[in-house]
Amino acid sequence: RKNRDTNKIALIIGIEKYDNVVSSSYSNLDAKYFTQYIKNVAHPSNIITLVDDKATRSGSLAALAKELRGRIIAVQSEVIIFFSGHGLAENEKDLYLLTNDSDQDLLEFTAIKRDQIIKLVSSYKPKSVVMFLDTCYSGTSRKGEQLVASARPIRIKVSDDLDLPNNFSIFSASQATELSSGMDEEKQGIFSYYVMKGLEGNADENKDRKITNGELHNYLKNNVPRKALQLHSRNQNPTFKGVAEQVLLQY
Repeated sequence: RKNRDTNKIALIIGIEKYDNVVSSSYSNLDAKYFTQYIKNVAHPSNIITLVDDKATRSGSLAALAKELRGRIIAVQSEVIIFFSGHGLAENEKDLYLLTNDSDQDLLEFTAIKRDQIIKLVSSYKPKSVVMFLDTCYSGTSRKGEQLVASARPIRIKVSDDLDLPNNFSIFSASQATELSSGMDEEKQGIFSYYVMKGLEGNADENKDRKITNGELHNYLKNNVPRKALQLHSRNQNPTFKGVAEQVLLQY
């Protein structure tokens, strides 16, 4: 394909089935669809995908610290990280992504801290990093179930004033206290669905065949909240932090 970019590298993780908590419906499909989509813009050998039982904590850390690292060329590589699954907040600062084998009572030892991923990937000196996180930290699944039956809903005021390196951008599925929902008809997360729709060209406001982070964020802001209200009567407002004018991809 003419638009494949040898500098683009993607790490894609999607977990529907968890060992210790309720499932995250369609998260495995989010990752599979995103992998298919990214093959249009990145070379297949630069795409690392972990789904369900492959996405353990050690498997995910190995993908970050070995496989991704081994593909990154300093100041040249453009990294895309996509995660669909559960997240949990331990307190207002520590936000964790739950791997397939995470234990919600031992987050520090069994899950991966979002900041840890940023620090690790930043240390490889890539040209840019864009993260898509289709997760929420409210302690609730896409269907509204508590992650663990005995758990009380987490009502921590999660602060999202992330200290991001200048070459990082993060798209998150919802604001910290909101749920991230799924779409039964499309069998996808609402956020993941519109990320891919947007990147296919729908987010290209000025029709220059380039999609910037800012254009994608506008597209998500216009579509995700409406769909979440329509399907689930819930608020879901995607957030973005990073470099709005950066071109995410050309198509």
